[in-house]
Amino acid sequence: MEEIHQQFKQALSIIHYGDDIYLIGDGEPLGEMMPLVEGREIMTDKIVFLLCRNGSLRLRLNYHELTLTTGCILIALPGMIIDTQEVSADFRAATMLLSERFTDSLNLGNSYRTLLSIYRQPMVQLDEEMTAAMLNFIGMVRGLLRVPSHPNMDRVLHLLFEAWFFGFGPYLHSTESQRVATAAEQHTEEFLRLVEQHFRYHHALDWYAQQLNITPKRLSICVKETTGRAASEWIDRHRLLEAYTLLHGQRLSIKEIAAQLGFPNQSAFGTWFKRHVGSSPATTTLKS
Repeated sequence: MEEIHQQFKQALSIIHYGDDIYLIGDGEPLGEMMPLVEGREIMTDKIVFLLCRNGSLRLRLNYHELTLTTGCILIALPGMIIDTQEVSADFRAATMLLSERFTDSLNLGNSYRTLLSIYRQPMVQLDEEMTAAMLNFIGMVRGLLRVPSHPNMDRVLHLLFEAWFFGFGPYLHSTESQRVATAAEQHTEEFLRLVEQHFRYHHALDWYAQQLNITPKRLSICVKETTGRAASEWIDRHRLLEAYTLLHGQRLSIKEIAAQLGFPNQSAFGTWFKRHVGSSPATTTLKS
């Protein structure tokens, strides 16, 4: 599987640095790295910067309804759910994926924490100059990664990205992202961040309400009011998307996947999966 994955990346000329940095240029399909297929949901496992170069892309990012057109940049954090609704035939994008491990290793201080305000405003319209600057930066990183023998690759990459975050970061925040959120929105955002971090082992709404110091009923009302979905549905969506990823990965048995998702045994996982999907995990993967 790993060999096939490597051949796939080479065929599409996807430039990458280990599993920390992926660059996907204009005109190249996002493929298995970030498959934007109409009617399909995916859960991100990296920080995504997707700059629309042409055409349009309509999607839901968590509970945000967004339409990307030329010059719009989408920023998605790990654990967010992208529900692709419509992709125009002429859609093209320049995409950069970064692992949390890599960004955590940068000397960013409060700059990276400020990036979390993107959670409220995940799409920003860039002007021509900032669009050009973004593309120039991606080109610079791409050029460096094409010279894998560079003796100071790791250090240079860290310096480049530190400078980019400090220089580019302020332009990712519009006045809208600085508005005061309602109490319901704040509780919902905090809840979704907790779900993204803990959905594998914490499945009860009571646990999340306790972390937020509010009642389960209050949390349910806030999430439903803000997103149109029940709070328990968000927990299940994350678990289900992770289950699909693990099942199609063909590296773990169903028993191992059940354990990773916090189920007491394979039978409990199978019952839960069939209730939500209509079929058993065994029919979803070749490996049982």
